Amino acid sequence: MLDPRHILDVKKQQIDVSLNELFEDVISAIRAAASCLSTRKLDTCQDIIANDVNINNKRRLIEQDCLVAIASQQPVAHDLRDIVAYMRMAGELERIGDYASDIARSVLELTDDPLQPLGLDEVMAMTALCLQMLDGVRQANAAGDAAQARTAAGLDDELDSRLRNLVSSTLDAMRTDARLVDNGSRILWIAHNLERCGDRTTNIAEQVIYRLEGVVEELD
Repeated sequence: MLDPRHILDVKKQQIDVSLNELFEDVISAIRAAASCLSTRKLDTCQDIIANDVNINNKRRLIEQDCLVAIASQQPVAHDLRDIVAYMRMAGELERIGDYASDIARSVLELTDDPLQPLGLDEVMAMTALCLQMLDGVRQANAAGDAAQARTAAGLDDELDSRLRNLVSSTLDAMRTDARLVDNGSRILWIAHNLERCGDRTTNIAEQVIYRLEGVVEELD
C-alpha cells in the first residue's frame, strides 16, 4: 500500500514544477512584450497573443491538480497552505500573462512615429522592474525565503513612482503636439498594464509569505 504522505509529497512536487514553468512562461511573455515595443517586430506581438492560451491552460491544469490533491489527500496545516497558495499564485500569473498580451495588442496599434517623446525609456525601465519583481518572487517561492518575497514586492513603490512620472510627461507631450495623442494613449495603457503587473506580483509575494509563515500580510 502506498504511503499517503509520499503520494501527497509527489503531487506537491508536480504542482511546484508546473508553477515554476508558469512563472518562466509569464516572465518570457513580459520580456517579449518589451522587445516588440522597442523593436516593433509585429510577428513577436502576434506570437505573444497566440501563446496566451497556453498560459491560461497551464493555470487551469495547476488548479485542477491542486483541487485533486485537496479532494484525494485531504491535506492539513502547511500542506493545505501550500496548495491553496499555489492555486492563488497560478491565478495571479495568468493575469500577468494577460497584461503581456494586452501590451502586444497595443503595440500592434501604434503608428510608425517615434516613441521617445512619449517616454519609451521610462516604459522600458518599468518593464525591467516588473521582470525583477517577478524573478524575485519566483526565486523566493522556490527557496522558501519570505524575506526575499518582501524585498521583491518592495520594488512596487518605484514602479508606481515611475508610472506617475510617465503619465505626467506623456500628457504634457500630448498637449504640446496633437499628433502624439494616438501613440500617447497607447503608451499610457501599456504603462498601466505594467503597473498592474507589479500589483499582481505583490499579490504573489503575499502568497509566498502566507505559504511559508501562515500569516496574511498586506504588502503596500
